[in-house]
Amino acid sequence: MTSVKNNNMLPPGLVSNLQQVLLSRKGGGGGEEDEKKSDPSNDDNDKSTEPSTSTCVENTEEESNNSKPIVLVTNGDGIDSPGLVSLVEALVREGLYNVHVCAPQSDKSVSSHSVTLQEAIAVTSAEINGAIAYEVSGTPVDCVSLALSGALFSWSKPLLVICGINRGSNCGHRMIYSGVVAGAREALFCGVPSLSISLNWKKDESQESDFKDAVAVCLPVINAAIRDIEKGFFPKSCFMNIEIPTSPSANKVSILMYFSQIAEQMLLLIYRQYAHNYRPLSN
Repeated sequence: MTSVKNNNMLPPGLVSNLQQVLLSRKGGGGGEEDEKKSDPSNDDNDKSTEPSTSTCVENTEEESNNSKPIVLVTNGDGIDSPGLVSLVEALVREGLYNVHVCAPQSDKSVSSHSVTLQEAIAVTSAEINGAIAYEVSGTPVDCVSLALSGALFSWSKPLLVICGINRGSNCGHRMIYSGVVAGAREALFCGVPSLSISLNWKKDESQESDFKDAVAVCLPVINAAIRDIEKGFFPKSCFMNIEIPTSPSANKVSILMYFSQIAEQMLLLIYRQYAHNYRPLSN
């Protein structure tokens, strides 16, 4: 595994074997290509070769993908979780977005806003049909920071970051502990619109098929959010935390707006409560 020295604003150890991963994705190695370059007899063949129909089709598809809005997907449950896979496959099927994935290798659902500081993080190419995907041996915040750093993907900033769909409720005080909510919060801190999505999973009631229903419920919200972002209507100072109920097809969805000024507002609220309840001690 190759380590990459961190020369940007990312926490130390966040970028590890990116060079190796990127080279492997580009087909690094190229032994046969080197032999062709060293063989002058191939020059005439290369000059006489015209672009094939398949090459033209590939170029057209690439240009089409580049024109689509870029959506980054991560989560807290891990890259193999049914919630993330179902969501990514649905986004790819719609054909409206250029879907990229950067998610934890394993379950990091209760990691809150933690980042990896004292150790290197491994990055590995992953297989999800129709999407460019990487799995990261770090937290959801590590994944978002890495994806937005420009070290992993060719683009500088996605149109939207989607974190989910995670198993379990992430409303109320659970937002403090939630890794998937922290991923959306990190995107907000970086100036990128974001959503966090969770399914209120109940042990004896929920089943894997609920994730497909959850995707069907939240896709209209995602599409509406992207339309608002493109039109400049999406709020710039908050992200959306979407709570999908236990039986998604039969219950209402809860959407909370989480503001970036939340710390300031909380401190102001605490101060007001303190000032209201404060009574000086009598002598």
